[in-house]
Amino acid sequence: MNLMDSALNWIRKVRVSSLIFAAFLPFILYFIFTSRNYGKALKAILGIEENALVLLSAFILISAIGILGFLAALRFSKYNRPDTSVETRNRALFLGQIFLVAQIFLYFVLINSNFIDPYIISVAANSMDARNTDWIIIVNQSFTLEETVKEKIIIYTKSLFSAGLVFSFFVLICSSLFKKYLNSVPSKILIFILGFTNIVLAFYVIMIAHAGFALGLAVTLRAAFFAYFLASILGLIWALLTKLKASKTATYLFLLLGCLSIAISVFNFTRPYQSITLVGDVKGKIGIIAGTPQFISDQVRYGDFLIKKPDKPFKIRSIKNTNQAIDLYKKNKLSGLLIPSAQAKDFPSIWTTSYLPSKNRTIAVFSAVIGFLLILLVAIGRLTNMHPLAIFSDFFVDTIRGIPMLVIILYIGLPLAGAIKTSSGGYIDMQMMTRGIIAIGIGYSAYMAEIFRAGIEAISKGQIEAARSLGMRETHIARFIILPQAIAIVLPALGNEFIAMLKDTSLVSILSVRDITQRMREFQAQSFLPFEPFNSAALLYIILTLIAASGIKSLEKVVNRGRSQSSRD
Repeated sequence: MNLMDSALNWIRKVRVSSLIFAAFLPFILYFIFTSRNYGKALKAILGIEENALVLLSAFILISAIGILGFLAALRFSKYNRPDTSVETRNRALFLGQIFLVAQIFLYFVLINSNFIDPYIISVAANSMDARNTDWIIIVNQSFTLEETVKEKIIIYTKSLFSAGLVFSFFVLICSSLFKKYLNSVPSKILIFILGFTNIVLAFYVIMIAHAGFALGLAVTLRAAFFAYFLASILGLIWALLTKLKASKTATYLFLLLGCLSIAISVFNFTRPYQSITLVGDVKGKIGIIAGTPQFISDQVRYGDFLIKKPDKPFKIRSIKNTNQAIDLYKKNKLSGLLIPSAQAKDFPSIWTTSYLPSKNRTIAVFSAVIGFLLILLVAIGRLTNMHPLAIFSDFFVDTIRGIPMLVIILYIGLPLAGAIKTSSGGYIDMQMMTRGIIAIGIGYSAYMAEIFRAGIEAISKGQIEAARSLGMRETHIARFIILPQAIAIVLPALGNEFIAMLKDTSLVSILSVRDITQRMREFQAQSFLPFEPFNSAALLYIILTLIAASGIKSLEKVVNRGRSQSSRD
């Protein structure tokens, strides 16, 4: 009877929506397992490839290696704490050694077997861009590596695992033979290295590495977690900026920076212009050197340099460099050239113009915008008695909330990322996944800022004034008094934003990121099935949402229990 009561009490604590879904789950599973199409749809949408169980098992074991090493480092750190009893310290040391023994055993098993080879190959193949490397080949519509590359990557990975095994064994021996020296500086450094390397390993395997046991699901979850983390950080920054008080120092500093930006802009605008000349004729294709400003290319294309414009745009061709363009012109493959004037002296000239070099133009425009914005913030701050950063925070939040998320993703993911790539000379070339995460994080940061601001304003001013009277600095007040209470207050709203963001990660599919939604579209296009792909995707999002909602509810109970305990104390 006690068991029955416990079961009923546990059921009462479950969300009612989860209970309803659990009641329908047998029927859903019946349709899935009795329908061939639903099985195919789920497999395609989840991103399940061949050897999925082997890949999943390797994923769990490698994650366990990293987690065990990190837990061992935490136990050893607890052993060094002087405020704990001898019994607690010895227990912590023993548990740390047990964790290391288990980790060493897993290391030994994986190194001396071929069990993890498919996982290593899958991670390596999915981490490379097939367009930019010859190492990847496509087999049965999935990426894999060439045989020689496979062997090298497997040997390299197992060498790293061997190094990890040796290091963990060394730490285990030191903790057993020299435990009285665990409080020394060298021992603390070893423990730090043990914890840091293993948490990096676990984080990489769980949150970054792509293996083919559930690629679609992994992409969706990782996009949601990373975007939520970014949005939370940015939202908290915007909320705290609005609380800054106006000061003469900030006013003068921003005014100085604004004037400096304007000066930099003027300096770059006055740099020597580059002269270019159109030579030859316009009867055929016109060669234009890569890097020529778009507005000049358009002038040539549409004949704006002529008194009488042509009925049709001229044909143009982009050429890598001037020497190649001249060579093609001499071979009569081009009728005209748009080249630097210094190299156009030996050719018949049609039109000459000049332009500011791209580097100077970019710096000049960017500096002018930044300078004008800073001076504008200072001017409004003087009128409203607000800090310039607080004004900027309000402006950012109100502006971003007025732009649809789809537009933000498209803008940041395509033209803005492309402009950054061009201006950096190709050094900053973000993956589509990264672009989507940044876009969603920036878009949701505006909503998160309002949530945090509401939580901060809910804190009584008496607590803040009492902390100031005790001599606490503003940073300490924010860290120890305001933020802990504010986060506890707004936790339900933060959880709601995570659920909304989890669903909105489907928008990154417009950047060809192969998440659940993108894989659903691909499968529907291949199979022409009307309902199965959409129903399967909807089912997966419902399951993820219910799990997230249940987790948030449990977290709220823990936080409220902690607040109640603190108030009683």
